[in-house]
Amino acid sequence: MNDLLEQFLDETRELVQSATEDLLALEAAPGDAEAVNRVFRAFHTLKGSVGLFDFPPWFSLLHAAEDCLSAARAATLAVDSALVDLALETLDATGRWADAVEIGGALPETADAEGSALAGRYRSLLSPGPETRATDAPALPVWASRLSEPLSGIEGRPLIAVRYQPRGDCFFSGDDPLGLVRKVPGLLAVTVEPAVPWSPDDEFDAFACNLAITLVSEAPRAEIETVFRLVGDQVTVVDLPTAIYPRIVPSGTMSAGAPALEPVVAAILAEQVRVLAASDEADTDAGRLEACARSAMNALRSTGRSSAAERCGQALGSGPDALRAAIEAILSNRTDAATPTDGEEAYGASDPLGGDAARTLRVDSARVDVLVALVGELVVARNGLGHLAAQAEAGEDAGTLARAIREADANIGRLSTTLHRSAISLRLTPLSSVFRRFGRQVRDAARGLGKDVVLVVEGEATEADKGIVENMFEPLLHVVRNAIDHGLEDAANRRQVGKPEAGRIRLKAEQDGDGIVVSVSDDGRGIDPAFIRRRAVERGLLQPEPVATMDDAAVTDLIFAPGFSTAESVGALSGRGVGMDAVRAAAARMGGRVSVESRVGLGTTIRLHLPRTIALARIMVVGAGTESYGIAMDAVVEVVRRPRTCVHAVAGGNATVLRGRTVPVFRLVELLGRGDRPLDGDDALLLVVRVNGETIAVEVDRFEARIDAVVRPPASLVGSVAGVGGTTMLGDGRVLLVLDPAGILADASAPAGG
Repeated sequence: MNDLLEQFLDETRELVQSATEDLLALEAAPGDAEAVNRVFRAFHTLKGSVGLFDFPPWFSLLHAAEDCLSAARAATLAVDSALVDLALETLDATGRWADAVEIGGALPETADAEGSALAGRYRSLLSPGPETRATDAPALPVWASRLSEPLSGIEGRPLIAVRYQPRGDCFFSGDDPLGLVRKVPGLLAVTVEPAVPWSPDDEFDAFACNLAITLVSEAPRAEIETVFRLVGDQVTVVDLPTAIYPRIVPSGTMSAGAPALEPVVAAILAEQVRVLAASDEADTDAGRLEACARSAMNALRSTGRSSAAERCGQALGSGPDALRAAIEAILSNRTDAATPTDGEEAYGASDPLGGDAARTLRVDSARVDVLVALVGELVVARNGLGHLAAQAEAGEDAGTLARAIREADANIGRLSTTLHRSAISLRLTPLSSVFRRFGRQVRDAARGLGKDVVLVVEGEATEADKGIVENMFEPLLHVVRNAIDHGLEDAANRRQVGKPEAGRIRLKAEQDGDGIVVSVSDDGRGIDPAFIRRRAVERGLLQPEPVATMDDAAVTDLIFAPGFSTAESVGALSGRGVGMDAVRAAAARMGGRVSVESRVGLGTTIRLHLPRTIALARIMVVGAGTESYGIAMDAVVEVVRRPRTCVHAVAGGNATVLRGRTVPVFRLVELLGRGDRPLDGDDALLLVVRVNGETIAVEVDRFEARIDAVVRPPASLVGSVAGVGGTTMLGDGRVLLVLDPAGILADASAPAGG
């Protein structure tokens, strides 16, 4: 994918999101003129961006949308639900088409039909009534009214007239006015005139455009507008009434038996004849002569008339009269056949798009500056190691060298940790990119259920790793939909209990230490533990006896069980028993967890506790038998050394008492399936961890070290081993397995209550 297309797709998605937000604001306040302007500007920018590429259905749809929004700006079209809904559908189509272009380099096959249908709905919003069309038909502009003489043989055919007046500095913008005109399909006639009279007193400026180009085409209006899509502010397009058929012949051109020169070429040559005839100033003749000759030669060569261009070049040295005579002869010469050049056939062709879209990040330049500065410090520290090596070779005292090496190691360690954090910060993305998408989702879900819902967003500036942010939308969408469907009561029930008719959903993000917490709260009916107990038994998830002994928090947690649903029937949004279990699984994949808090009659809050970045982790290296393993320090509550006499055998295993509480004890070598080994030493080395709300002690054979490491997710065969949370590299090159306590203890049961 080329850079221009990649940038276009990124900007398109941003414009779609901002326009969606403004449309929702406009729906809430139809009289907000500034919101109308913002929506119009977004669609206008989208249309201009699409116009850079060859996507006619897309351009035509956005053009129709822009026409309607322009009418809304002028207060000639009401801003109502019909316009808002149609504009939102257009943005949906734009988003889907952008995805299709990113994946396959082309619009989907249905784009033509879908775009035409949506554009037709826009036209229906703008179309006047029958009586208006009969009495208020707009008059033709003067320039179009002059085109009144019928062209032979085309009576009764619909024609389009175009007046194109390029800006004076158009050449400096990369515009090619005559090149654009050549691209107009169905071209019948062209005239080129000076936009303002040439002044004989001023020096001729070959780099200023002073043209007014009028043309007539029998092609459909949409195709003509597509050609001029990037210069729309310089073009006027008019449908000619069927009673008017123009005959446009450039002044001073050919007789009735004129050759079949292309209309654009004939117009260019005729204009050069007119300029040469008006040239009589000695100090400007040379410049005018050169410009006229070059213009005529380029026009002729562009259509393959190389021999005619050569004649103009030869006449250039003989003065303006000779050049004018040569051009007039070409205009009246019937035998000057055109031989298309090889480049003619490929004019305007472009390479097909293809390839995968590149993934990009937008980074604050200040963060890059910090990273560059740290790299500079690291280079200095590395040079210090070279100096120490030279001292060692020179026989420096070993004690002095050891102290210097330790200082250098500490300095490099500090720099590498800071460098890692700075590099990770480059991937930090504000959650606003996700939160902004929920305005539309809440609106559509609420309308589908006939509820009035207000969405409140807080903490959208909170930042997290790009990968976490990109994977957050789907689980949050499940939670938000459940809140609207199950959590919020309908208006009648809310009135009965004294609540506002409009339900309230709060989407909030906040930083929590090295992680973030994203919560979805509603002010609905809350979760009734008694109802959950009853539904769990009805669905066969649990037997009545175990459910009766569970506390309310554990019962509420059952909403995350696969297949569990509180819905009475399957609806469009939920009720199929999937969703909340997917939320928990998604959070686990991102290295986080989910919690729920609810009060009957007051509402429910579901929180996603997620890591903020893929940062350096503090790892405790422990021994089990002859092998070493790592356990994240975040998972360890405390490290305890207990006399073996305090570890007691109980039914099904071992346990000890810590601070007046019985804690089950598991040996790491047994959990890893390394067989029975005799217990060494008088003391048991215990790692106390929390797993699923329980306190559990894991006995290890030895404590080896504490290190900072980047833990990589397990892959390949290691990824299929239960209890392995990741891998990292030790200083001696060995790979260290980092264990997940919850995973290795999943099948273990406590021998005593915890």
